[in-house]
Amino acid sequence: MDKYITFDHIRKKDISGFTGLENEVLTYIYHSQGKVPLSIESFGITFPSPDYHIQRTGSRYFILEYIVSGKGYLKVDGKKFALSANDVYLLEPGSSHEYYSDKDDPFKKYWINFNSEIFFNIFNEYDLKQIYVFPDTDISEEMENLFKLEEISLYNDHIYREASAYLFSIFMKLAAKNQIKEESSVIAQQILAELDLAIDSSISIDEICNKLFISRSKLIREFKKHYNITPHAYLMDRKIAFSKMLLQNTNHSIKSISNHLGFADEHYFSNVFRKKTNMTPSEYRRSRSNLVVDSSRED
Repeated sequence: MDKYITFDHIRKKDISGFTGLENEVLTYIYHSQGKVPLSIESFGITFPSPDYHIQRTGSRYFILEYIVSGKGYLKVDGKKFALSANDVYLLEPGSSHEYYSDKDDPFKKYWINFNSEIFFNIFNEYDLKQIYVFPDTDISEEMENLFKLEEISLYNDHIYREASAYLFSIFMKLAAKNQIKEESSVIAQQILAELDLAIDSSISIDEICNKLFISRSKLIREFKKHYNITPHAYLMDRKIAFSKMLLQNTNHSIKSISNHLGFADEHYFSNVFRKKTNMTPSEYRRSRSNLVVDSSRED
């Protein structure tokens, strides 16, 4: 963009009034020769464009972006993320990445590029590395305040202190969002442990809910989010896997195995087993026995 336009100016008029402008309005920050804790390279607003596409190899700075509206996509470290309003993504220096607008609903976003050894340490110490996307994290106020710093000066030396405060607030919001995610993961792990204990018992999902003091809907939601399977389906899979071992390696009756695994009755156990394996428990036992015989003949 040849003509420099400030954010304050762009906010006073609708972007549609600026015919011929590119789809980004950006502010470059000037630097002196002195060393300061925070070095801002640029910040800006990207307006909706279905053709917007950025790709970098070995970025030189932190890239922090906040989706105001619309949708887009991020590719980094072999992963692809769908982005929508109120999402934040944070990419560290040295990363190779690609991000672009959704063709049908292109995003509008605020962004800032910066470097800082202090913020790199915060980035690592608060476990923000390789998370990339922080869904539903409103940092619009901090970003607006960063943009207003151009009213003070376009020189990094004059604004880096105020900018540091806004960026620190953003990083703490991202860390808090990550902590919530980690706590959610702990709940999922607790559910997993309880389900594993329930393999050879008749304990129900509702009883596990009562033990962990969480609702049934939350238990199902948290477990499925982290393990991509419902608690009941996971438990049935584990019970059937254990029953296969018992059928193949013991002489326990089908009824005894059914009781041991906490099924209501032998008939229910057989129905579940057949749905999972396409054979009855008796058929499975015979098939495993034949394999053993065939194997001994080959020896």
